[in-house]
Amino acid sequence: MSNIIKEQKLTCEKVKLVRVYTDDSKGHVTDMLEHLHKRGDVIGTTIFRGIAGFGGHGHIHQTQLLDLSSNLPIVIEFYHTSDKSAELISFIHQRIENAHIISWDVDLSFEHID
Repeated sequence: MSNIIKEQKLTCEKVKLVRVYTDDSKGHVTDMLEHLHKRGDVIGTTIFRGIAGFGGHGHIHQTQLLDLSSNLPIVIEFYHTSDKSAELISFIHQRIENAHIISWDVDLSFEHID
């Protein structure tokens, strides 16, 4: 058994973090996840389901104990280059009516192990 120590290298990149606020009433989650993964060339996406929330119309969305289906808030979050993020934001606005999207530049750091 050898005791090889691998060198870790920290890499930093400028990327755009995108956060999409919507709800799960029209099945956007599967469509968005598939597009971002297969066609959007996004390395990773996280989708959060809220327990309650309200949007621009002021309607409160929350689940009750006996609900079989829900209209809960959803947040879709991913990061990519600025140019590719702009393309994906445009696509999302075409697919999700009334989506609220925020984005900002962030520093992404990750380790490479050689």
